[in-house]
Parts: sequence; structure tokens; C-alpha cells
Amino acid sequence: VNLLLVVYNYNNRATKKIERALASQNKAYDKRTLLEFVEYKKKSGKTVYPHVVPREFLEKNQGKNFYLTAMPNTNYVSCNEFGEWKQFRTDDLGFNNEKFIKNFEILLVGDSFAEGSCVNKLSEPSNLFSKNYNLLTYSIGVSGNGPLLSLALIHEMQNKVNFNHIVWLIYDNDFYDLKVEKKHSFLNNYLKNDFLKNNYFEDIDRIKKEQIKYINSKLSSYKKKYSLKENILELKELIFFLNTLHQSEKTSKDYSNDFKDDFKKVFSKLEKLYPNKKITVVYLPETTCFTSRGKDCTLRFELLSSTSKKIKFLNFYDHIKSNFKNFKEIYALGMDRAHFSEKGYRELVKFIHGKF
Repeated sequence: VNLLLVVYNYNNRATKKIERALASQNKAYDKRTLLEFVEYKKKSGKTVYPHVVPREFLEKNQGKNFYLTAMPNTNYVSCNEFGEWKQFRTDDLGFNNEKFIKNFEILLVGDSFAEGSCVNKLSEPSNLFSKNYNLLTYSIGVSGNGPLLSLALIHEMQNKVNFNHIVWLIYDNDFYDLKVEKKHSFLNNYLKNDFLKNNYFEDIDRIKKEQIKYINSKLSSYKKKYSLKENILELKELIFFLNTLHQSEKTSKDYSNDFKDDFKKVFSKLEKLYPNKKITVVYLPETTCFTSRGKDCTLRFELLSSTSKKIKFLNFYDHIKSNFKNFKEIYALGMDRAHFSEKGYRELVKFIHGKF
């Protein structure tokens, strides 16, 4: 299978669907490619970088250099699921927050959903917690991060911040992510009981210089009408399925046990790092959970919730099924494999807050 071709074709179809959906609402779609948008900003005197995520560096560098965040104090453009390119500026540590804060209520953890990808700034989950419920929230969510990359960040944040509650958003494809991340020894180090940390943030200026050099050398790869890193993430379930076809000697029960053991190790280390913090893990469904994978998604939550007796586990999949006749309201323009809509993020934060 030519996965690059599959990605390109898939994205073309998705773009056309977004254009049609916006046209029905008399709204425009910015047809500029990511590179064209970056170049437009450059000509207007503003430096903006495409949001190349740690996951891409992980695959390219094979552990020679490790990056856990985006570049600090940097303007980025990431995705276009609502008709216009999402722009944001990172804080002193490289996260999507207005500024770095040391004392707050909630540490928000996860991938692009925790980062607030694609949706407008006010509808990002960290801002919704802070403004709608007076729960000051700091997000260390990073697009593409799976459970081990997220655990590494939680590790590195130790002694840098003070908070009361960890909220970790586990998206459906994090099960696949964990299998990929396990292949990298420097990430596995974070699972060891005697491992402290790599002092990542103390070296962040050097890391930023390396990232700038890498991104500038790869800008030409963004000439197509898609961001490769985003769409590879969208195809994770397909890739995982193809991989399992070559592992026919293993039963589904074996895979379930593998997933359970892996997540148990992650959450066990989390509890060891923060024994006195409240911890809530929220399972987020992908759109196919509502069309063809209902039993699998139910099983995934059951698997997650069986890994720890100390952590509170919340099932956003069940909440959507029970409260919405049309699940597509929760996703950007009702698109398949999209991030949440503004309504979706509001409902997610309301759901979590109601369980505190």
C-alpha cells in the first residue's frame, strides 16, 4: 500500500467535504496550502512556522535527538478544519498557552485535543476550564503525542509547577501511539522507577535552534495541500489494522492484554510521580466509534479503566451516545476523523467538570 498516496487522496476528499459544508453555510474556505500561508506571512513581515510535532522528530531522528514540545515563544500555523488556518503562539516552554504560569488548578495532558488544535482560541479546553468554571488550567497537550511522550512531559514538569488536578485526555488512536512509542528506548526510560528526568527544559534554547534548522530544511515538503503529520495521525487506525494482519498468530485477547499492561505501566508511573494529586483520565472517541467500531471503543474504555483503582476514568464516548442524537455535532463541521467542534469542546469540558 502506498500510504503517502492514501494520505493525499484522503485529504483531498476531506478538503472537498469541508468546502461543501462551509459553502452550505455561506462561509469561505481558505484554499491556500500550508506553505503558501507560511510564505504569505513571511512577505507581510511575520515569521510563522508549520506545526511540526515531536512525533515527526521521533520518527526522523530515531532517538538521536528527542523533542517533547514545539519551540518556545514561536508563532505556528497548524490545521484548517473550519475554513481558516489555525494560528497560535507558544509560551516560554513551547506549549499552547497565553503564557507560562507556575501555580494553577488543572494540568491538562494529551495530544491535539488537549492542545486545542484547529478550534478557535476561546474554545480550547484549557481556556474553557479557566473562563467557564474558574479553574485555572495549564495545557501541556501537544499534537501527535501518545501516552509515552505525554508521560515524558509530565515527568519533566515535576518541580516546575504547582497544581491540584491532572486531567489526561486519551484519544482513540493513543492505543496505536503507545505501540509505536515503545520502540524508542529514551521514552521507555520514563517508565523506570529509578529514572528522574532529562532536564529537558533547561536545554530548550539549544533545542529550539535545532528545530528551526530542521523545519527550514523541510519546508518544501509542505507544498502539497495537506500537512503530512496531521493526516498520518488520521490514518493511524488503518495503519494499525494493516499491521495486525501480519500478526495473525496473536489473538484479539493477546492484543487487549498487551494494551492493558502498557497503560498500567504508564499510569503506575504517573501515580508514583504525583501520589498526592487528583488524576482524571478521559477517553475520547473517534467518529467510527459511532458507526462501525462501537464494541471496540467500549472495550478500550473498559481496558483503560481496569488499569488503576486510584485514577478516575471518564467515558466521553458513552456520554455522547446518551446525550446526542447526532454525534456529528461534536466534531468539526461533522467531518469524519476530525477534532471537536466548538460545541464538542464545550460539552467535553462541561462533562469533565460535572464529574469533579
